[in-house]
Amino acid sequence: MTCAPDIDLADAEPTIEVQWPKPHVAVVTLGGEHDLDSAPRVEQAAGEALLTSSHLIVDISPVQFIDSSIIHRLVQLKKDADTKDCRFNLVMGTAPGVERALEICGVLPALNHVKTVDAALKEAAL
Repeated sequence: MTCAPDIDLADAEPTIEVQWPKPHVAVVTLGGEHDLDSAPRVEQAAGEALLTSSHLIVDISPVQFIDSSIIHRLVQLKKDADTKDCRFNLVMGTAPGVERALEICGVLPALNHVKTVDAALKEAAL
């Protein structure tokens, strides 16, 4: 079995990175393709970040694919942030299929989405 020459499988590997650009502001950046296999790691990383933050930003702009398990985790994270009275933003700018999946599920309005991390940080400063 051969791969198409323009597909880099390393780009499909799910990645999760947590950064703290400001005190109590966590940015959880997802990259690659996320599905049921990576969902527990996404939940753990974002959940731990939520514990000590007053603003949680989930950046899915590098993501190429998400499935319903990740969409469910995003919605649950937003609910958890609301319960904790924590600001929540979802950074878009993603592959068209990712944005379309969120649109089809009808969750975009609830996820307080923005185009960039900087926009989320500025929104919090208002």
